[in-house]
Amino acid sequence: MLNVGILGLGTVGQGVVEILNTREKEVEKLLGKKIRVKKILVNDINKERELEINQDIITDNFKEIVEDEEIQLIVEVTSSIEEGYSYIKEGLNKGKDIVTANKAIVSKYFEELTALAMENNVAFLYEASVAGGIPVLKPLKEHLAINDIEEVQGILNGTCNYILTRMFEEGLGYEDVLKEAQDLGYAEADPAADVEGDDTLRKLRILSTLALQGEILEGDIILEGIDRINSFDIEQIKKINSRVKLIGEGRYLEDGFMAIVMPSIVDKDSYFANVDQAFNSVAFKGNNVGELKFYGAGAGKLPTANAILMDVLDIALDNYRQENPLGDKKLKNNNENIKGKFYLRISNLDKDITEKVKKLADKILAEEEYMGIITKEIELKYIYETLEKLKIERQEYFIGRFI
Repeated sequence: MLNVGILGLGTVGQGVVEILNTREKEVEKLLGKKIRVKKILVNDINKERELEINQDIITDNFKEIVEDEEIQLIVEVTSSIEEGYSYIKEGLNKGKDIVTANKAIVSKYFEELTALAMENNVAFLYEASVAGGIPVLKPLKEHLAINDIEEVQGILNGTCNYILTRMFEEGLGYEDVLKEAQDLGYAEADPAADVEGDDTLRKLRILSTLALQGEILEGDIILEGIDRINSFDIEQIKKINSRVKLIGEGRYLEDGFMAIVMPSIVDKDSYFANVDQAFNSVAFKGNNVGELKFYGAGAGKLPTANAILMDVLDIALDNYRQENPLGDKKLKNNNENIKGKFYLRISNLDKDITEKVKKLADKILAEEEYMGIITKEIELKYIYETLEKLKIERQEYFIGRFI
């Protein structure tokens, strides 16, 4: 018997219980033993739930889980960062294997929690923290043994991808699609973490730290979201037979790394251009294996619960990379050397400002209500310096990089 404690019974927590109930016989056949959910931590014991569950296993006291010697494994699916972190840390120190879907916790405390798991000779797995139901972290870790991973990139946020897809395919405005995404449950009431790019940034922090085998922190990543995109931008990007996707990318650059989350202009027939709706995709490139692509549901009750339970099964089967997967390379942040062509739109059409912005341009796309240009091959830092000198505020421009 593998006894499990679950922290949280929201959408994903319910999905974990649901899959375990419906696949009970198959799981037992695979493992040669049952998985039993012995305790579930909730905030409100008396809350009515659609899921039929034995009330005796419900608790609001974490100690009943972490101090229970029969519980070998804890699944953390709370929505809290600091509280969830304290639960994971205490669980690891008590010798419990940990599985979490909380990308904010993994990103913020990656090195600390990984080291703590090694110190206590237990598992710390987090497949569901990146790209929901897509199994990408385990293959990435496995390929590190015989590959230098040169780069990793991906569409990592389903909310942003849904919004951009609807804007391109149906000509809808940003605010209208965002409202629809909120009504459908794709976006939160406060969508900032998604549309401003923080969610993608956290996932890239995890991916790039693993892939490049050196510490790449959240603050090391250039961040631009999609919250300032408008119908004018969509129209201009369509004119050049392209689409825009929010893509996170980390790769070696010269003697260090580059890491960036930014709206990316891609040819309409390219791979990422055709990853639509709320789907995610991750690609990484190894020196031996070449490029591998992973595609699937980036979020959702059952896909995320499925990823969590794949980690649980790997622990039960002792089938996971047990040594520390984080490397010890000291990588220099070379983001200041990022260079290329960029799409830039400004809203302030002051004559002096537009004349100076034109000096960046290889091609002027429009100069009407807004100015839209494709820049020359140029360093990104120079564009930011120009915007700052011209006192163009964040809300007055939108930028995307051609990849």
